[in-house]
Amino acid sequence: MTIWIILILCVVAVIFHRVWVSLYAKRRRDAGRSPYVEGLSSLLDGDYNTALGFLRQAVRERPQDVDPYLRLGDVLRETGEIKRATQIHRELTVRPSMPKKTLAKIFLSLARDYMKAKRLDRAVAAYEHVLEIDSRNEKAMNELLEVFEEMHEWDKAYLLRRNISKAKRIDDTRFLALYKAYVGKSYLDAGDLKRAESALKESLKIDSECAGAYLYLGDVYYANGNIDNAISSWRRIVTLFPDIAYITFRRLEKAFYEKGKFEKIVDLYDGVLERNPGDVKTLMTLANIHRRKGNLDDALRLCQTALEFDPGSRKVKQALAKLYYEKGDTEESLKAMVEAFNGFSADEEDYRCAKCEYRSNEVLWRCPRCREWETFI
Repeated sequence: MTIWIILILCVVAVIFHRVWVSLYAKRRRDAGRSPYVEGLSSLLDGDYNTALGFLRQAVRERPQDVDPYLRLGDVLRETGEIKRATQIHRELTVRPSMPKKTLAKIFLSLARDYMKAKRLDRAVAAYEHVLEIDSRNEKAMNELLEVFEEMHEWDKAYLLRRNISKAKRIDDTRFLALYKAYVGKSYLDAGDLKRAESALKESLKIDSECAGAYLYLGDVYYANGNIDNAISSWRRIVTLFPDIAYITFRRLEKAFYEKGKFEKIVDLYDGVLERNPGDVKTLMTLANIHRRKGNLDDALRLCQTALEFDPGSRKVKQALAKLYYEKGDTEESLKAMVEAFNGFSADEEDYRCAKCEYRSNEVLWRCPRCREWETFI
């Protein structure tokens, strides 16, 4: 029995010794960690307040070191003290004998300060400083691209995206065509139809299946009074992209009406439905035309078909309520109206982003909220 007690005590002593050695070693390691290292550790943990304390201590102890100041500025920016962050980073840029790699990091942080403060022009200048020092800095290029998009500087965005594609050696044809299409639209919005047409045709040379280019090129032709070419450009979308043919419908209806050929629009919609019978937007557009022509039964049939494919649509139910009312069936009209407003919500717009639900009354190729491309439906 005594032997067993001795053995147990020995095992306990060994375990205690190992635990004590481990704790002692950890204390020694922790005692040797600098405030800067502690600050970085807190940053990795997402503890910004603790990180601020350690980094402030680090810059007091070693004011000649750049990196603690740089990190301190970054944390201040993330905690909302943008003005102070900008001041720190700007002061770092004028330090003498700065290594190029370090200077590029400072200007990158300064650019992010300006971005956070919505001072986009200054952000552009800071990002360009980074690229002057390091022309292949991917972070600077990608973030500068976002700034150009935010500023609607599509010509600059196009050139930068092309450079990024070359640097990464990737085929970015589809997006480069969209950027060039936006260049054309910016000229169109400014009333410069000649440059708009040139940019949009260039977009189609980059990608002959760029829907945005066909849409805006049709707008250019229409603005120039060339309605036949406008119709031809918009119909390319109907042919190539039947799933999004609806983005041309209002334009085509107006153009066919002005040409005195409005009946052709019905044939066009019928053609879309032959390829895609469940296209609710086309069904509702065609139903509205039949309603305006007095063909209420045809309009009702199309709306009921649309409701089969989209039973939760408030717009379809509202259209049915209106049609039943016009036919004199007040009971069915009231029933449809009650269903339409069951769980009332704000009026629906024509287009929404599939990613973030942002809504717009015109189709957009890039969402202004989440900044994703080709998400509108």
